[in-house]
Amino acid sequence: MPYHHGNLRTALLERAAEVIAKHGIEALSLRGLARDLGVSHAAPGAHFADRKALLSELAREGFRLSVDAMHAGAAAAGRDPVARYRALGRSYVQFARENPSYFRAINHPEVRAHDDDALREARAAWVTTLREGVQEAQAAGWHPEADPEVLLAFSCAAASGAAEMLSDPSWAGAFGAADVDALADAVLDLVVHRSRTSVLPLPDDERKVS
Repeated sequence: MPYHHGNLRTALLERAAEVIAKHGIEALSLRGLARDLGVSHAAPGAHFADRKALLSELAREGFRLSVDAMHAGAAAAGRDPVARYRALGRSYVQFARENPSYFRAINHPEVRAHDDDALREARAAWVTTLREGVQEAQAAGWHPEADPEVLLAFSCAAASGAAEMLSDPSWAGAFGAADVDALADAVLDLVVHRSRTSVLPLPDDERKVS
């Protein structure tokens, strides 16, 4: 895969994502990426000091892309806050299945052990997306008795756990499900069922079932 265009930083990230998706994070090295892109061994150092820096950038991009996917899923679910809340989790699971390299970078111990401000900010934006979804769903009548932060922790655990297992073919296969998308829907139904919508009226009494 020779490197033919001017943005080496982007090319390194794209190739790193391909390597991780095919061979796993352990197969990733700056030297290997340089070889794959047809540049000198020293060239990646102009953009990433080491493998950890590259992984951190992949994780930041993964958080950004996953938040975009979650917002898009919520928008597609309509105006009902409870339906939108369910869509946040379902969209994150789908993101993990479609972008395993970014998802693995987000959760890799090597990345977690070397947090920086930019990565913490990206993670906080992901948590904020779920926190806002929880607050809006709760205000619309979903689990009004619960502590919002407990619901937030539950949301993060449910979305992350489902994404972790269902994006890993070995885990997904262990559940004996022929249709992983259907399995993901069933898992999310235990959090918020697709038929569940707000118990309080929406403006103009408009509702949409996710």
